[in-house]
Amino acid sequence: MKKFQPKSEYEFENKEDTSGNGIFTIEHNLTKTRFLFIFPDNKWTKLRDVQFYNSKTKGWSGEFWESKISDSEIKRLDEFLKPAIEIGWSSEDFYLFGKHFQSNVYFNKRFNGKKFRYYTGFGCMWILIFPFLWISTLLMKSKIIVGMKKVTIEPTKTFTNIV
Repeated sequence: MKKFQPKSEYEFENKEDTSGNGIFTIEHNLTKTRFLFIFPDNKWTKLRDVQFYNSKTKGWSGEFWESKISDSEIKRLDEFLKPAIEIGWSSEDFYLFGKHFQSNVYFNKRFNGKKFRYYTGFGCMWILIFPFLWISTLLMKSKIIVGMKKVTIEPTKTFTNIV
């Protein structure tokens, strides 16, 4: 937890039960980025998943997946958390008739490069209306129709005085 210093800039919430099931949440007070550590075991030697998100966007980090804590997994986790902590991230959120249906999350603030796509809304209808949504997304990105919201999230380190 060295990355989440000084502690005064974060809110820590432990929703674990005695068996280690639950979620340990860390929220940065200024950026409002939340980090979820899902189902850590009692000694934090294993995690079921890690995610980060921010209430300013419908997009989120995707999933880190299950891991046993080792030097190589810590390096992989550091790389996974890097956008939220060190470089910032961005999301293109797409809405149709006011309903969110897709986010493209970029692991930088420039809206390019590596991205994670997140889909919501419309449930099973996605299969039937996919061509319409795909065309709508292209038209929104081209600014021909409205419905895309671009959000940039600052890294938590920007606001943290690390000694």
